[in-house]
Amino acid sequence: MGFFSRKKDDGLSSNNNSSSSVNLVRKDLIPCEKMPRAPPDTYPKPEGVDPITPEQFEDYKVILAHFQNPDLKLALNTNDLDNGTNIKTYIPLLSWEKFWLTRECFLRYLRANKWNTEHTIKHLTNTLCWRRETGLTHDPDQPDPLSADKVSVENETGKETVLGFDKMRRPLFYMKNGRQNTEPSFRQVQHMIYMMESAVSMCPQGVEKVTVLVDFKLYKEPGIISDKAPPISIARACLNVLQNHYPERLAKCILINAPWYISAFLKMMYPFLDPATKEKAIFDEPFENHIEPEQLEALYNGRLDFTYKHDVYWPDMVEVTHNTRKQQYLRWVSFGGKIGLSEFDLKGDHEELKYPVDHDMTKK
Repeated sequence: MGFFSRKKDDGLSSNNNSSSSVNLVRKDLIPCEKMPRAPPDTYPKPEGVDPITPEQFEDYKVILAHFQNPDLKLALNTNDLDNGTNIKTYIPLLSWEKFWLTRECFLRYLRANKWNTEHTIKHLTNTLCWRRETGLTHDPDQPDPLSADKVSVENETGKETVLGFDKMRRPLFYMKNGRQNTEPSFRQVQHMIYMMESAVSMCPQGVEKVTVLVDFKLYKEPGIISDKAPPISIARACLNVLQNHYPERLAKCILINAPWYISAFLKMMYPFLDPATKEKAIFDEPFENHIEPEQLEALYNGRLDFTYKHDVYWPDMVEVTHNTRKQQYLRWVSFGGKIGLSEFDLKGDHEELKYPVDHDMTKK
């Protein structure tokens, strides 16, 4: 199906029900107020990391050596990176930045750059500086972090949530554009970044990607500004962030309930999408076609009886994602605190390191 085509009978009439009306006729619902911690145990788990070719391994070692250089210094923001004139704004990699530079991180950027090592180094350098500028190093001493408090107001109506997992154990990131509660501002971009970081942090062992579910239905509830769609500048900023700084993180993006004017808006955005992103977009297919009922909101014919309560969901999500990152960081430290350690080791519960930095990645 084409990216902007619509089915005559898209099977989405059930999506127009409120959660309360759904509850009146459903007897099989699962109570849910907080973010599920992990996918069901019945979902298949990977046995280890996938091997790469000898040629790809050589490319990987080039990237690893570059960022392992003890003399490496990077700019505190992307503007100084571009002009390179203010050397005082260049500092060595922080501990949490080294933790972020995992084996899988290098491979994601290599794949995104078609294994061109020069482009990959530039891309990673730009992202590292952008993360400093944005407040995403997660270092406790960072002066101006992108904290939950900064963006909490943006989520008071539950317009973005991380809730459940798809069949491949990938976190589900809901975007409900019809639950807007604020005027357009850069804080809306920061909110999306914060939620994407939260979704990524919930990727279990062996999983690197997130499934995004976008619902354009307009809701009419207290606090919702239903006629305030984000302007194209905000949408482009969010799109640029996802493409430039979260490469190889999107599994698929399923979009539903888009009226004609949203389709027209998406057509304007289409030229800014890279080919890989275009291939991952699915338009007007019910979420239930891709998500097991036990992991999907009842609003979309799933079984999760979920109604967003900001004072319940938000502090729990913030605590869970923070603790998850901290636990992985402490495992990274216990395994030597080296750049290039595997996320498979950092996300596991085994005591022995399975994939040291010098592990031959051409073998299983």
